[in-house]
Amino acid sequence: MALEILVIRLRELGDTLLTTPVLRQLRRLHPQARIGVLCQTANVCVMEHNPHVDEMIVLPRKAAAGEFLRIAARLRHRHYDLVVDVQSLPKTALMARLTCGHQRLGYRKPGWRNRLCYTHPYLEPVGEYSARQHLGLLQDDRVDLDDIGLDFPISDEASSAADAFCRTYLRPPVAAVFGVSRFGYRMWPVNKMAAVADRLARLGMQPWLVYGPGQAEAAHQIASQMRHPALVDYEMPSFATLRAIFGRCALFFGNDGGPKHVAVAAGIPTVTVSQANRAQIWSPPGTPRHRVACTRLTPGVAKLAGTYTNTDTLAEIPIDAVWKEIAAALRQPAQQNSLRHSPRLRAA
Repeated sequence: MALEILVIRLRELGDTLLTTPVLRQLRRLHPQARIGVLCQTANVCVMEHNPHVDEMIVLPRKAAAGEFLRIAARLRHRHYDLVVDVQSLPKTALMARLTCGHQRLGYRKPGWRNRLCYTHPYLEPVGEYSARQHLGLLQDDRVDLDDIGLDFPISDEASSAADAFCRTYLRPPVAAVFGVSRFGYRMWPVNKMAAVADRLARLGMQPWLVYGPGQAEAAHQIASQMRHPALVDYEMPSFATLRAIFGRCALFFGNDGGPKHVAVAAGIPTVTVSQANRAQIWSPPGTPRHRVACTRLTPGVAKLAGTYTNTDTLAEIPIDAVWKEIAAALRQPAQQNSLRHSPRLRAA
């Protein structure tokens, strides 16, 4: 009888992408298994065309207690052999326990979660790339911990939408500039973002200011400080279409966040401005294609491809340090990619 496996990953599109190596390794180790993913409506788009996912179970974002328990009962009747909770929040830990899965994996947390919810709690390593961290959670010596490519297969519909977007708005070569963030501590100053976007324009590239819902005003602030025109007014693409459009760009540059992970999945060169300790968790190691411009390198922080400046705060990172990394990224051969990525999904 084939194994029944459940992976729990709610919310956060970028974090969902960082979970995809787990799905790929589970399929490699258990080719006949039925692999389900418990997710939410917001991150279905990342999983719906993944060839390693057989089923998605959607937990509403604000599910009432009765609905939560009904979904838990449905999962319990599946008699899962393996449940992998990559989030290990109180809500997801409780759901893992209610499935009554034979083997339940989750990160070791303080308090009741370890004792009640997981059969094999895993001590989260400090300062490791998130995708590799999740592979370690499987606690299986057969797992390839270097298989950290991010999978985001796209449908023909998303590809067609990307073609239409490019025809309407873009003039290659295009640099996707993500100068906004939901979190203020992740944002490089607006004036510095504008200065780098202007330099990209002087190279003959079209700066495309990428932003999400509710972030248009912040993107317009960057455009208002630029001397060259940038694409800032456009019909916002879906997340899957964004992945397809990124595949047609020459570069991603900007703050850390979900779009950076999409650009990594798309296989284009990336340059991220970040705090050093965050960069080692959210940036893929071991490749010159994905570069960082960071605060100072401190003990215990693993060095990535990039520049570690003599600064303590994100705002202090100088423009020249960032430009050095952009120049290095643009020198990378167009088709070189040391990570493994999925090709565009064929029509069903």
